[in-house]
Amino acid sequence: MPEQPAYPYTPETLAQRWHCSAETVRDMVRRRVLPAFRVGRMMRITQAAVEEYECKTSESDDSKEGSLSSGMRMADGAVIALRHTRKRMQSAKRAT
Repeated sequence: MPEQPAYPYTPETLAQRWHCSAETVRDMVRRRVLPAFRVGRMMRITQAAVEEYECKTSESDDSKEGSLSSGMRMADGAVIALRHTRKRMQSAKRAT
C-alpha cells in the first residue's frame, strides 16, 4: 500500500494532537521553538518538524530518574510544564 503524503499541520490540528491550545502552538512558532512556514496568512507546520520536536522533547526511561525537570508527569503520562516568572520589584514608597 503506498504511503499517504504528509500534509502540514495547522496550529489547530497540532493543538489537538498535543492536547494544548492553538495559541500555545502559535507562541512556539513565534519563539522559534517550532519551525513553520506561511501560505499567505495561514501558518503551517510540517510533519517532519513536529516529529523532530517530539523526539527532542521525549525522554528515555533512563533519563527520567536523574532529571531535575521543572515539570511534573501525571499518572496518565501527561506533562505539566511550569514556567518561571520574573520577580516583581517593589517600588520604594515616596515620602510626602
